[in-house]
Formats: sequence, C-alpha cells, structure tokens
Amino acid sequence: MDNTLEKPNNRSADMFTRYIGETVLAVGAHPDDLELGVGGVLARLARQGTKVVMLVVCVPHHLKERVAQAQEAAKILGAEIRFLYTEKEMRVEDIKTYELVEHVDQLVRKLDPAAVFSHSMTNFHKDHILVHNACLAAQRLHFFDFYCYYPTSCHPVTVPFRPQAYVDVTSTMDLKMDAINRHTTQFACKGLTTDHYRDVAREYGRLAGVEYAEGLEVVRLRLA
Repeated sequence: MDNTLEKPNNRSADMFTRYIGETVLAVGAHPDDLELGVGGVLARLARQGTKVVMLVVCVPHHLKERVAQAQEAAKILGAEIRFLYTEKEMRVEDIKTYELVEHVDQLVRKLDPAAVFSHSMTNFHKDHILVHNACLAAQRLHFFDFYCYYPTSCHPVTVPFRPQAYVDVTSTMDLKMDAINRHTTQFACKGLTTDHYRDVAREYGRLAGVEYAEGLEVVRLRLA
C-alpha cells in the first residue's frame, strides 16, 4: 500500500483564494503606477472574485488625458478606479501630509480592505514614498495584509527591491502590458518602450519557477 501523500498543486493560488469575496485596495501616486508595479496581480485578483479598487492620488500633467487612460487601464484589469484629486494638475508634494493621510484613512474605513498594496519604501521617486507612508499610517485603523510592489518609473532605474513573495502572473501578463500601454502620454508619445516591464516579470518568473511573476515586499500578513 502506497501511503505517499499527494501534494496539491495549489501553492500559487493561495493569495487569490485568500481574498475571494473581499476588497483589496491598491494605492499609487499617479496614473500608471499600479499597472506598472502590480497590474498582473490586480488582474488575477479581479478575475478570481476579489473587488479590486485602484486609488490614484493625483495627476501632475495632461490631466484629462491621463485620467481617461487610467480609466481604460483599470477596465482592462477588471478593477474600479478612484482619484483623490482631479480638479487640477498637482503633485503629491503639494498635498499636506495630514490631508493625504486623512484621505487614505477615509477610504480604508469605507472599504474595509482585506489587503492594501502600496509603493515600496525604497523608491526612486520621493513622492511615492509619501504615499507609502500614508498607507503605512492607515494600519492603525484595523488589520489588513500589507504589500509593497516593484518601484515604478517610466525609465528603467536601479533601485534596491528585495521581494519576499513572488506571484505567478503568467495568465494576466498580457493584460498588464495592455493596461500599461494605454498610458500613451507616458510612453508612446515620448518615444519610450515598455518592454522592460515584461523583462522584469520574466526575471521574477525565473526565480519563482513560472513564466512571469511579480515580486512583493510583505510588510504585514496574518496567517491562520
């Protein structure tokens, strides 16, 4: 009699079954940040029964165009999108810190998310760090799992980022790239390519033993 236990091949599905029927909140400083950093994960979550809310803090330029592009990208990922400031073009640094924290607090109270995705603390853009800190402060309201995604920039830059978790996004990689490429004011109009985001996902995939993966820093995670 063979008493060998079969090991279910469901390790990559753990994150997605964890949040079925729940809400997750993903916060980015600008349009395109979330698609670049965690678009594959958000698309998989939405596809598998999670309500995904993308929050964009502000738009520094090309306001109408970038809002429209972000809405198109969110639709591709299957997510709902919200903006903190759309009345004028502005930067995160223009927002008082306590106001930014209060805005994030209000949304966390309203949505009661099971998880929050935010910028990493190690980031090329200092305004991304301001958003990270506002999300970090929201942890005092109630418990939610907290992840940080790959540092985002239109140009490839060397930034220290050491993820503790890798998520298989092979099935949603094309959706991620489609969503990224909707942001023409950031890429196509400037003559910039987006290929390096596929390359990053391919490299993380090699580390995780899949075709494509996104890396996440795990700030806080409750285990049953």
